[in-house]
Amino acid sequence: MKKQDGVKWAVKNIGKRLDVDKKYGSQCADFVIAFTKEHWGVHPTGNAKDFINFKFPKGFQVIKGKNQIPQPGDIFVFGGEYGHTGIVTEANGKYFNSIDQNYYNESLTKGSPAAFVEDHEYTNFIGVIRPPYEDAEKGASKKSTKIETINHTINYNMAKRSGSVKGVVIHNTAGNSSAKQDYNILRNASVARYEAGIAHYYIDRHTVWRAIDTYSVAWHTASPDGNNGYIGYEVNESMNASNKDFMANEQATFKKAATDMLYYGLPVNRSTVRLHCEFVPTACPHRSMTLHAGWNPVTQGAAPLSVVNQLKDYFIKEIKKYYNDPSLKAGSPASNDVADRTTIPTEKQKAKPAKKKGTKKVNGYKKNKWGILYKAEKGTFTCKATQGIVTRYTGPSIHNPVAGALEYNQSVNYSEIQDYEGYIWISWKVHSGKTVYMPIGKSNGKGNRVGSAWGTFS
Repeated sequence: MKKQDGVKWAVKNIGKRLDVDKKYGSQCADFVIAFTKEHWGVHPTGNAKDFINFKFPKGFQVIKGKNQIPQPGDIFVFGGEYGHTGIVTEANGKYFNSIDQNYYNESLTKGSPAAFVEDHEYTNFIGVIRPPYEDAEKGASKKSTKIETINHTINYNMAKRSGSVKGVVIHNTAGNSSAKQDYNILRNASVARYEAGIAHYYIDRHTVWRAIDTYSVAWHTASPDGNNGYIGYEVNESMNASNKDFMANEQATFKKAATDMLYYGLPVNRSTVRLHCEFVPTACPHRSMTLHAGWNPVTQGAAPLSVVNQLKDYFIKEIKKYYNDPSLKAGSPASNDVADRTTIPTEKQKAKPAKKKGTKKVNGYKKNKWGILYKAEKGTFTCKATQGIVTRYTGPSIHNPVAGALEYNQSVNYSEIQDYEGYIWISWKVHSGKTVYMPIGKSNGKGNRVGSAWGTFS
């Protein structure tokens, strides 16, 4: 028996209640006892914390202390009044994942079913029991099997979510930053920067950064329903990673989305797996759509429903892999079938949404094929946001490159106004000759501002 077989046994029993002694329901100790009895005829005794001192037969390794990283298939042991135990699926030096009984909705008299538990900390960790797997490591190991996890929220307290989580939204960052770079850039950013767009997670093949806890709202869809009801995941490096690396970033994102959906008890379907472009007109998720549905929203404009559903169905299929087996390793491409075509828009192509004009009229605005409403309008805007407002190159989108910021009490003369992604924007040319775009308030998608502007007009 190999260590991955031990992990598979634990996965197979997710949702089940194993009660070996027929006392107190499905306790965490029952889960481990059932495992060792079935495979080696060993029945450890006592509470979970006592397992670390049980006299296991030859072949078992008992490795005490925190100076180690648990390996897949290890039986971890926590101290405390009764302790806690379960089977490790992956780990790094800061957190480990496992499958445990009686962790969620714990009860000393009834227990609770086996569940996948993500990001256990090592605070009460007292060691592991390593069964005699054919491929077991000898002694304490420092080998990491889990990508880096950063659970460090931004420096702003977002509002708590109203009602239940409805599902997940997969985004593409439209930038070059890795997840760790975005952590360093965004964790102490201004409120104005957060208002321009912030998701719950930023993810690549090396790192998962949880920027906002999932009990809270995130400003990731420019839609009240999307922001409040859905968890947002940004797939990083959409403008510079190779197709293979970007697909690996997607896989890490799919795994994170799957574990959150497991936690919230959500099914995986078209109602619960959503795209940013379903909430407001936007090219997001541009790279994923180009890769998996053959439609480039940057050059071809808004995708038809058939393309949207094609991409959603791909996301659903990939999320279900991890939903059904959360022990699967994230951070690798789904397959060797990696597209060899160019999927990153050029600078010229990226500029099209800003410059390509249309003829369709909406409330005095023209509308181009990307869904951007625009009209000529001259005026002066003075910023009254205390931490300034972020400006963008390329076009009116929170996913476009940051140009800079208009600081508090600074004024600018603008020449055009746009409505896109749930914001009213203004634009003007800077000394370099480039045009910059800045949101100045929320919109209703029909050219009308909703709520107060983030400054004054003259």
